[in-house]
Amino acid sequence: MNTLEKNYVISYYTLRQMTGWAGLLMPIIVRIGGYVFENITTTDSISAYYYTGMRDVFVSTLVLVGALLACYRTQVWHDNVFAVIAGLAAIGIGLFPMDPTYAADVVSISPGIIGEQCYLNRKLLGYHFIFVAIFFSLSFYLVYFRFGALTSENPTTQKLIRNKFYKGCGAIMLVSFLVIGYIAATSKGSSIFWPESFAVGAFAAAWLIKGQFFLKDVNITIKK
Repeated sequence: MNTLEKNYVISYYTLRQMTGWAGLLMPIIVRIGGYVFENITTTDSISAYYYTGMRDVFVSTLVLVGALLACYRTQVWHDNVFAVIAGLAAIGIGLFPMDPTYAADVVSISPGIIGEQCYLNRKLLGYHFIFVAIFFSLSFYLVYFRFGALTSENPTTQKLIRNKFYKGCGAIMLVSFLVIGYIAATSKGSSIFWPESFAVGAFAAAWLIKGQFFLKDVNITIKK
């Protein structure tokens, strides 16, 4: 592999790693930021941080992840199509908020926020969960079924281990989705923050592994 090819490989791995880091850090940052700046201990979901001072972090991270996903390419055309659709869905999650849901800590300080005297955007609501469903469904499909699909006939040991990790990450995503669905269907507990966080974390871990931040092939050398 010549120097130019190595540079392309390194750049492509960096894009994958950026997808992973953005997804991994976003739930952590909004939770810590909400607590530090507004004393918000938790919200009912990650999306509910849209209605806190962490709105810009939440939206901008999703737009970044969406753009990075849209840049994902393989030699299989439908992988590229699904990645672009998943990327657009991620952007839609950020730009089309869920119904106004405020943390209990915010309501206790400003109870009027849930009253009619406060303006609330009611025109672009209702699409949020459509984008969420599309994003997580396609992300699960890519991670579980496609990340390890293009394995060569003589894969490295690291590649074989990475393929097992993809399956594990996909399984965590699926279980998390089922837990979220169960909570939503039965109303047993109002918060889905943690199962959402596990799903996002598994998604992020898969992308970090795909970018060979972990389990890097020994024949790829990245010069810093």
